[in-house]
Amino acid sequence: MADELVYVSWGGTGRGATLRTAMERASAAGKGLLYLAILDDASFADLDATFLAVVKDELEWLLDAQLEVTKAQLGIEELPVRVLIRGGDVAEQVAEVVTTMGETEVIVGAPVPLADHESIESLLEMIRGRVTVPVDLITADAEGLDPT
Repeated sequence: MADELVYVSWGGTGRGATLRTAMERASAAGKGLLYLAILDDASFADLDATFLAVVKDELEWLLDAQLEVTKAQLGIEELPVRVLIRGGDVAEQVAEVVTTMGETEVIVGAPVPLADHESIESLLEMIRGRVTVPVDLITADAEGLDPT
């Protein structure tokens, strides 16, 4: 699907409230939602290929379930959603996915792990430097949402 909003998650990024906000934004814009789950190097680089495959399968099942439950809770069952699991550097993976999709929007849910980064803003600037589409950070507090 070419007309999707991309919600990016890695290493514990985001909360249920930020995913709900991303799904509401996608629905309001008449777009689908791509949940891009990145198995980042800081958290997963030391796993062997067999165990990494198991982690990917389990993560995909969990995220598919979370998306379906959240769609039902929000009453937006018609929202097209899909999960894509990638491994490696976060900014690089976001750039590769966005390049293949074309025009879209990237949403990162806070809190954001800061391994190898001085601040959230420096990490977002790194991602923004690799894509030509809007990159937005959603925080549960900023949206007035329950952070759980």
